[in-house]
Amino acid sequence: MDLKIRKFLGSTSLLLAAAIVVSACSSSATSSSNARIEPIKNVNASLTRLPSEINISITGKVTQTGEVYLLRGLANIFSRGMDKIGAKMIRAGLDARVYNHASWRELADNIIARDSKKQVSYPIVIMGHSLGGNAAALMANYLGENGVKVQYVVAFDPTITTFVGKNVNRVINFYLPNDENTNIIKSRNGFNGALKNINVKGVRGLKHTTIEKDSNFHDQVINRTLSYTKKK
Repeated sequence: MDLKIRKFLGSTSLLLAAAIVVSACSSSATSSSNARIEPIKNVNASLTRLPSEINISITGKVTQTGEVYLLRGLANIFSRGMDKIGAKMIRAGLDARVYNHASWRELADNIIARDSKKQVSYPIVIMGHSLGGNAAALMANYLGENGVKVQYVVAFDPTITTFVGKNVNRVINFYLPNDENTNIIKSRNGFNGALKNINVKGVRGLKHTTIEKDSNFHDQVINRTLSYTKKK
């Protein structure tokens, strides 16, 4: 197991024990907010985009093109900054949704199935924190293997080295170097987009558990996402 994760688990054992209870309560409390941000369903009900797990009560009308996938990290409790980003994006007219990092394959398969029916709203944007940061790159690569382009990938302090391929246009990784400096994103398989790994150690006292909550980072990634979208 990665050293950063071992230390993280060791210092948050009580929180982790509580996470199961909180996560269960969260999942049962999200349906009302989900109903308010659901887009119009596709003709084929089986290909309808999966509902969000966002736990912040927020209303918003989707006015921009695109689909934004925000992936939480461990135990669905340590990455609530992703919910805050999602809420801000919804207010800005984006179709943004939050999920646990373990859902990335299901989400990708849903996109691939809808893409074959021309039911995907592009651009595709994927962001994640911690294990969700790892999953963001994995999801982007899997989509590429199935012919789906990804416009923008953002990772907030992932825990391992991941790779992006030629189907991805832009990548940014805000990271706090682990002991082996192995939590960066690298390019391969013909990638010719823009990729930045930004070492934020010492910036505003950021920690692994706060990096995805930084409002300055929120503004950067939201503005960049909006620049890729169009008015519907």
